[in-house]
Amino acid sequence: MRVLQLNTFYGKVGGAEIYMHNVVDALREAGHEVGVFAFSPDEAIDEPNVRVVQRPEFTAANLVRDEAVSSALREFVARFDPDLIHCHNLSAYAADLALVLRSFGKPMMQTVHDFSILCPNSWCVRPDGVVCEGGPGEKCFQHDCQKNYPYDGRVVTASNLRYRYVPGTFQAFLSPSQFLADKLTEHGFENSECLPLWVDLEGIPEEALTGEPERDEDHVLFLGRLVPEKGVAYLVEAMPHLLKKRPGAKLSVVGGGPQLEELKAQAEKLGLGDAIVFHGRVPHEEVQRFFSTATLQVLPSIWCENSPVTIYESFISGLPMVASRIAGLPAMVREGETGLLAEPRNAVDLADKIATMLGDKELRQELSRGCRASLDRYSKAKHMKRLLEVYDEVLARAAESEPAAVPDGALDLLAGLDSFYKENSKLEKWAGDMKGHIDYLESTGAAGKPVQRFGKHLYFMAKSRVRQWREKRG
Repeated sequence: MRVLQLNTFYGKVGGAEIYMHNVVDALREAGHEVGVFAFSPDEAIDEPNVRVVQRPEFTAANLVRDEAVSSALREFVARFDPDLIHCHNLSAYAADLALVLRSFGKPMMQTVHDFSILCPNSWCVRPDGVVCEGGPGEKCFQHDCQKNYPYDGRVVTASNLRYRYVPGTFQAFLSPSQFLADKLTEHGFENSECLPLWVDLEGIPEEALTGEPERDEDHVLFLGRLVPEKGVAYLVEAMPHLLKKRPGAKLSVVGGGPQLEELKAQAEKLGLGDAIVFHGRVPHEEVQRFFSTATLQVLPSIWCENSPVTIYESFISGLPMVASRIAGLPAMVREGETGLLAEPRNAVDLADKIATMLGDKELRQELSRGCRASLDRYSKAKHMKRLLEVYDEVLARAAESEPAAVPDGALDLLAGLDSFYKENSKLEKWAGDMKGHIDYLESTGAAGKPVQRFGKHLYFMAKSRVRQWREKRG
């Protein structure tokens, strides 16, 4: 079988990308021909079985249409000629991608790795912590969800178009969590089911899977990106409450991200001192050291998690967890089996659950055994068997039905919005250039010469107008 894997990014920057490359390797090992189409902000690749388009992660002008990407995809599909197209994350593609894919007339399916198809900022949680029913549109502004992760009306509109066009494009949808699979079904994504990721045990010594490592007493671990949705601020807030019950507790925060300095300042303000250590990003080969020495791992997420890779790593290490009771987490961090659950955004409850586990060695040992026992549910063989069965089902469904047509009026709507988005982006760039220049002029202070500054300003305005005129002429 010739299978095309399509994803937002090519490099292994996150769980979706790691999974895609694992599937590529597994399919090739099984004798299938595999092609890959994706983005990269750093490189372009044009090989017989790999096409990577160098594009920035986000460009407002291309939210609706990105002809450079569409043309490259059309050329690659014609060249590779897949029997089936397996898509992954699509959130960074233009909203018309689903319709471009329909034009190929190929059997297609998608593995939905996050909630971006249902939510413009992928949280699917309102600012007050209530899990949203999903579906981008008016409710995004009614609940002021930009507070979670900033966006504007253009992003919501593009998300709404993608939400409308994707369901009718694919013959099947897979999700690593039952929670998201159920959400997709509720929203009309037919043939949605849960297929968890797999745990790759190849190369892991037997003693690592059965032995009990020497763990540091009261050592709490957080591993992940330091972004608001991961809820690390609540974990830092929980530390004073935890220290009252377990004075020797220490928290290792492993990972980097935009919140690093903010979290350090929060810890300093709370007077945590040596009780918390921010290790920053560490090489992957060093991560295992933390899994082997920590007493437990904490996942204090405040958004809709799907199937975090770090949980699978805890299973391998037999490391019990304390996680938020939200979205896909309770299905993996099973209460009393592989960990304990705490209320999201509740620092006191989080501290209580951590203290309970730290103070109960028998409980930790029982949970550790549960983690190891869970590995059988997430075997590579089971996963690939079901994935190939889904491929066959998708091929059968496609053979029995006509290719999905483009909805009436869709192309006219997309053309109008695309023109607006591109013109708006030009205006934004011009305004940004002008503001930057004005800020520069004002920063010269009283020591500058006003006439010279005014002359430079006029020259800058003239250059901007000439550039606009040239862009309009094409």
